[in-house]
Amino acid sequence: MKNSGLNKESFVILCDGNFPTRKEALKLLSRSVVIACDGAYLSLKKNGLDADYIVGDMDTLSPSMQKKLKSKIHKESEQDYNDQTKAFRFTLKLIEKAIAEKKEDFEITILGATGKREDHSLGNISYLPQYAETLREKFPNTKISLCMVSDYGVFIPVLNTVYLKGEKGDRISIFSFDNTLKIKSEGLQYKTDEVTFDLWWKATLNTFSKENVKLIFNHPAKALLYFPF
Repeated sequence: MKNSGLNKESFVILCDGNFPTRKEALKLLSRSVVIACDGAYLSLKKNGLDADYIVGDMDTLSPSMQKKLKSKIHKESEQDYNDQTKAFRFTLKLIEKAIAEKKEDFEITILGATGKREDHSLGNISYLPQYAETLREKFPNTKISLCMVSDYGVFIPVLNTVYLKGEKGDRISIFSFDNTLKIKSEGLQYKTDEVTFDLWWKATLNTFSKENVKLIFNHPAKALLYFPF
């Protein structure tokens, strides 16, 4: 298993949206265990890279290519969930195996999840808090970081009060799928204390006014933070 060089087991899920171009993302693809959704595998090969595993219904790979890549392919034909989620579920199996081998620090980065189609992009992004909840329930005693990175920024799911460290002037947007959630904020230019999360724009386009920011949830809830590059 490739290692991130950061004393972590690093996994990348590559979706079939816009292929990443930032050098940090390309470096991550080269040093991590790569789980490619089947459509993303072709883009990966075009860019001189390869996958450790290919997950999905294989509708974009020819029979001859599937035969050639048999050792990498893990086919899932059910259509209730998208390929990103199928790849995420497969990643959970890899983490279970790594934990059995006494490894205990993991990072999961999702790349290529946005672009091409807005409905796919929104669907992929909105899965993140659900994935975070699954990780918390399945691996309560294991340190696992999860994020989604594009060429323009990074999404991080949060489920409760969170402390953030950055620089004054850093930008942030907050999204939630729970209109009963209230978030008291400390260290942001615009207070979020009275925001009702009934529309996605409600707590977007904010800025760090201090290096340390605290977002205090009134109860556990699924939320997303976005940090543009």
